[in-house]
Amino acid sequence: MSNDNVDLAKLGERLAAVRRTYSQNIDLPTLSAALFATLIRVRAATYQACEAGETEPTVAFLVALRRRTGVSLDWLLDLD
Repeated sequence: MSNDNVDLAKLGERLAAVRRTYSQNIDLPTLSAALFATLIRVRAATYQACEAGETEPTVAFLVALRRRTGVSLDWLLDLD
């Protein structure tokens, strides 16, 4: 992926929103970024950097997130 078309700050905000929604769905209101990363099977540091808007996720990261949460990647990447 190239970040030419991806707003990393917005992506980070949406990742945080996905984590909050997922935490509500599993009735775990204090789901940390590190634990969420474990649940979607990505490194905690990688997830935290993406959520902070510091780096863009890999395709493998996005696939793992989609599989675990069902989030629309079009929405996440602001492609719709």
